[in-house]
Amino acid sequence: MIGRFDLKRLLKPLSRFKSKGISLTTILSALILCRFRVLSIYSMYKSGQMQIDENTLYRMMNHSEMNWRSLLLGMSQQFLKIVCLHGTATQSPRCFVLDDTLISKTGKTIEGVSKVHDHVSGGFQLGFKALLLSLWEGKSLLPIDFSLHRENEKNNWGLTPKQIRGQFKKKRDQTTPAHERFTELDMEKTTVVLQMLRRAYKHHILADYVLMDSWFTNDVMLKGIRNIRKGMMHVVGMCKMDARRFMVDGRELKSEAIIKLKGLDKEAKHKSRRFKSEYIMVDAIYKGTPVRLFYVKYKGANKWKLLLTTDLSQSFVKTMELYQIRWTIEVLFKECKQYLRLGQAQNTDFDGQIADTAITLLTHLILSLGLRFQAYRVLRTQYKYETMGCLFREIQNQMIQDTLHERILKIIVEVIVELLEFLSIDVEESIERLIAAGENAKNAINLLAAVNQDCTINIVCKMSA
Repeated sequence: MIGRFDLKRLLKPLSRFKSKGISLTTILSALILCRFRVLSIYSMYKSGQMQIDENTLYRMMNHSEMNWRSLLLGMSQQFLKIVCLHGTATQSPRCFVLDDTLISKTGKTIEGVSKVHDHVSGGFQLGFKALLLSLWEGKSLLPIDFSLHRENEKNNWGLTPKQIRGQFKKKRDQTTPAHERFTELDMEKTTVVLQMLRRAYKHHILADYVLMDSWFTNDVMLKGIRNIRKGMMHVVGMCKMDARRFMVDGRELKSEAIIKLKGLDKEAKHKSRRFKSEYIMVDAIYKGTPVRLFYVKYKGANKWKLLLTTDLSQSFVKTMELYQIRWTIEVLFKECKQYLRLGQAQNTDFDGQIADTAITLLTHLILSLGLRFQAYRVLRTQYKYETMGCLFREIQNQMIQDTLHERILKIIVEVIVELLEFLSIDVEESIERLIAAGENAKNAINLLAAVNQDCTINIVCKMSA
């Protein structure tokens, strides 16, 4: 399947730093093959399954001239062209999906590593926050761009002075792609996201909506996104019901005050049989940006959830359908960590950490294309022997049978939703914990999914709210 991508053309601009020896195409193919076989570079080399010296692969990963961002964008472009040429492109609205995830590390000598907050456990862990911009084009979720970040700068990144001094250090020319990546470590995520969106637009990767959770939904993001493509992209995101104010009927009000305005909580309620919920729709102005607010409350819930969109023409049902697509990125993170070794590299060079993440996303992109054309039946026949490893066959069985969208429907089942609502437990946070859970939790979810074959897209939307 990797042959469908024109790697030679994509790598040609990078050939200036690789004028001798093995070609970049061969080296990159070997790195991706390691992910397919779920082995480290060292294990592949020692087992004799790879003839390229492991040091050759590490030198490429650590090279400051290697532009992994350009390569990922280029392969995403090719993915879209391939599915278009083969007539498998969809007419569904395209959506950029935005989220971050914890990349855990164990080595304190890794360049730029810090203690970062884990919103699932509520504590702090050593590692990076990986910020990912992806594109949902109707059937597949494509990784488009990413950045790594550290946190707790005011608290010495959660490390002791001795640990900071012991970290690997490397000088980078300011003209290299690696310098740009290292600079992003301490940049605001909202700033980096807007740069990613503008970069995707320049590469002709377009979307109709940007989907995000409550952490990213703020006035800076809304204004920045609406300024791209002359306002052609809209935002759909959850919004915290905090101290922020919205302009309604000439008055600036907090979220909770808006519900009680003119008795909206009693007189303007609408019921959605599809989502088994009550909702209130309010048009408002959020710091100069027109928005439509949907207050949503489910059966048995005590609190309202706030869903926001800048598309004033969208109905409640359509907005919910769009927002539920955001869960595909949670599944992508789960797959990359569980099957493709995301975050397992302990390379002390930050450039190597960027390369490790990029190679994982490139491999996932290739798997997604194989899934699209159902080509892995051939792979399963061709590589049924021990050389591919039992775990790779497990990846084929679990990643290739269904689309990302369909796998989400298997994860979220009605009984879990109703139980959480009955216990007044935050549904969105609970599902994130389930997705991030281990093998036993996954088996339990699959069992529930098998029992409840009538699980529908409504459940996904309920979880998103």
